[in-house]
Amino acid sequence: MSSITWPLAHSARAEAFAYTPETTFRTLKTASPTYTSVGIVSEIRPRINDVEIDTRNLGSHLIYARQTAFHSYGLTINCYPFDLPFLQLGSEPPNYTSGTNVGTQQFLYKYQQAQGTAGTQSHYVFFLGCKMNTLELSVSSQGLVEASTDWIVGEITVPVTANPLTTPTIPALSAISTPPISNIDGGNTPMTINGVTYPIKEFRIQWNNNIIADDFNGSGLVDQLTTGGITISGSFRTPVGKNLTLETAVHDFPQTGVNASYTFKAGTMVCNMTEFKLVADDNPHTSGPTDTDKHSFNFVAKTAALATS
Repeated sequence: MSSITWPLAHSARAEAFAYTPETTFRTLKTASPTYTSVGIVSEIRPRINDVEIDTRNLGSHLIYARQTAFHSYGLTINCYPFDLPFLQLGSEPPNYTSGTNVGTQQFLYKYQQAQGTAGTQSHYVFFLGCKMNTLELSVSSQGLVEASTDWIVGEITVPVTANPLTTPTIPALSAISTPPISNIDGGNTPMTINGVTYPIKEFRIQWNNNIIADDFNGSGLVDQLTTGGITISGSFRTPVGKNLTLETAVHDFPQTGVNASYTFKAGTMVCNMTEFKLVADDNPHTSGPTDTDKHSFNFVAKTAALATS
């Protein structure tokens, strides 16, 4: 006889994964919260790190005590994006005048699981005090646009069956109907550098917000998350032969920063970069060719804004 007497949980039992802006850091918003769907989610990966401090005492080989000192939490969300608001939580610097992208978010994960019996019921997990640390967008030929985001989280709650929210608006995963963005949606010359368009084999860009996580005595959790110094970098592959403009640019000393853009989908998702500079090129030449020559450039930029055009 099997020791498993209850139905096992899996990702197909998920009912909702959505977010809402926080009012107070790491405090669940219970009164009529309106949640926004993340979109087409391929994976969520919650993390907890329990910091235990060992103490020893004279006269023993063994640990005298092990004391909990801190809990740190994190969350990875991978998705196929089809609009901008979720991505802009990681791509746009905070505006302290308007308050845009200054605060934090909280996520709701609603799913079905058992609790030792044959039946299953809805469970609610809340991710409180969340701020996007890194965002990476990538696309390659024959592929879809993919987003990988990593978040620093103040706290992840223990699952509960009783919904603690009063009259919430929660979009169901089953309500998502927008198709994912394909490499085809960007056109056959999706990248523009200093006014010149280029065919692209692969493109990747990453925003690192270098989030500062502050914790203070007596809390045991992160007490505030603040955006640090933002860095933007990426890479792309383009076939040799268009011109010698890029080869000249990476050779120039000093190199002049230019405007550049990548169109993921015209009218929906475009990345506009300033002070764009090439910082490396890998262009191998091998005997018995198995591929055509392509530049594999790495780049940096001062800003990279996601917009509809």
